[in-house]
Amino acid sequence: MPRGHQWIAWRWNSQFWPRVIMAVKTLGETGVSTALDLLLLLSQKTGVEMRANSLRNVVYGALADEQVPHRMVDQFSVRLSGLGGFFTMNVLQLTDYGKELCRVLGVEPVESDWEKIIRLHRGEEQVVHGGAVLFAAYQARLRGWKAEVMPFDPQETPWFQPDLKVTDPEGWFYYCEVETHSRDNPDKWVRMRQANLIVPTPTTRYWMVQRLKDMGIPGRATDLRTLAQQAKAGDLSRFWLEKW
Repeated sequence: MPRGHQWIAWRWNSQFWPRVIMAVKTLGETGVSTALDLLLLLSQKTGVEMRANSLRNVVYGALADEQVPHRMVDQFSVRLSGLGGFFTMNVLQLTDYGKELCRVLGVEPVESDWEKIIRLHRGEEQVVHGGAVLFAAYQARLRGWKAEVMPFDPQETPWFQPDLKVTDPEGWFYYCEVETHSRDNPDKWVRMRQANLIVPTPTTRYWMVQRLKDMGIPGRATDLRTLAQQAKAGDLSRFWLEKW
């Protein structure tokens, strides 16, 4: 353990604290910003099931522990509407101490997904929308796709500001709009040659797709509730649920 950070080894036993360090380094290396993404990556690194307590105790226990000498990660929860029940998702952010620890361990922290949403899309004012973007990115990654939130800087390309870029395992990529509810906004879509739409529920997907069809705009669509339900059932075969 690096000098000045020995308290981590004193706090947890020798079988547990290396995973805490792995979790902090993974956040710094990848920039993922949800507990779900971090669990997925830790599962891939360790070969342990995502739902195993040995990983959940790291993410929801050690990293959230307010009694430690230094908080490594800040966490807050976002309630996502339309996903059934009271679905909440934990958003993670390295603290200054966590970033310092990464650097001591040889990792320069990249800008996280949540930091990008705050910087490029007023994330602090649109927390639910930002949470939906993060959850959509997670669902893509869960299926073996790559996902990049806020792939363009509005100062560089003010005319083209998708919420998310997803890339399938064959290398085909799609710039996506994440909508948190159904709305009439024809000016947003009329300029598009095609739409790649991500919405919360099947009902919202139905109405939005119908409007796009009426406008003559081709595209693809998916909804987060169905993706989450399929993932829970073990079906990771599709990200897009319909194409027209």
